[in-house]
Amino acid sequence: MADKSDSSLVFFQKATAAQWSYVLSRYKDVLKAKAQQTRGSKKGGPQELIKIDNWYQEQLPKIINSRKDRHLNHEELVQVMKWKLMRGKYRPRLIDLVKINTELAVLQTTKKAFRKLPNLGGAIQALTNLKGIGPASASAVLAAAAPEHCPFMADESMLATPGVEATDYTLAEYLNYAEQIKNCCERLRAEDPDAKWNPHKVELALWTHYVGRQLCNSIFDSMPLPDGTIPKCTNSEEINGVLNEDSNVSVATSEADDKSNDSSFQENSKDGKEFRHPGNGATVEDTLGLSSEENSRNVVSEDNENSNSNLSVDYTTSGGETNTNDSTVDEPSRKKIRAE
Repeated sequence: MADKSDSSLVFFQKATAAQWSYVLSRYKDVLKAKAQQTRGSKKGGPQELIKIDNWYQEQLPKIINSRKDRHLNHEELVQVMKWKLMRGKYRPRLIDLVKINTELAVLQTTKKAFRKLPNLGGAIQALTNLKGIGPASASAVLAAAAPEHCPFMADESMLATPGVEATDYTLAEYLNYAEQIKNCCERLRAEDPDAKWNPHKVELALWTHYVGRQLCNSIFDSMPLPDGTIPKCTNSEEINGVLNEDSNVSVATSEADDKSNDSSFQENSKDGKEFRHPGNGATVEDTLGLSSEENSRNVVSEDNENSNSNLSVDYTTSGGETNTNDSTVDEPSRKKIRAE
């Protein structure tokens, strides 16, 4: 049984299924707090993160699984990367790398990856053949298509998972992380079969708990007690998700979002505009203010990620062309940006 003051690592190990369900139910409230803190771009504001998250969580899975041969198109891959970066650590150059991929390459590669499921290792390796896509970004693609198999490799969720090295963003560590999430999922299913837990839901609950403790900890005041009772709320306004946001911020998305199709968010890529993060590369530690226990585990840096893999990406070569792997490039002069 977890206490509301427990760290996310302790929550992972001690929380009951009822507590997990409660935390998962507060995902949108915590996302709203995150959006209010980051503010989004000048044009979109806090609503920008909420809108793209709704697309990723609710609409994209339906789009992918409605296709006879599951796949992503180029624009959808770009939007997945934007979602990942807006909700976590923003690295705008990764967007540029992903955009280099051709429509055909994205279609063929994502088809191949989805066909390999439930083999997570094979699916991740297939996706990392795309420019700008490392294990973390690949896991975001897989979690949208197959949440029953794949958790997203979020910084915050990894930091909340015991036995996971949060500074090691490699395929091997993703498989270790996925195994820990799977074991937790099986435990929750046994305790509460009606909750229909899957790896993606477990990962979302961990993200919610980790970020919520930093931004709006009082939402956990009403987390179920050991006897199943709900404690009396002391701050009803924050518990209800108001979180003192500006009056023009709303969690509700427009009716147009519900009618999204394969061309969702195309306006952002066609005019060349990008989502902008006001943190100017601030780390998760800077944004969230980690507790001493969690800070000791650290959040992966851009330089560390994929340091033990062959996933480095050639952004430009002396001939003005692009390539994905060092072994395929003969030009002596080039600038490297690591995929994530």
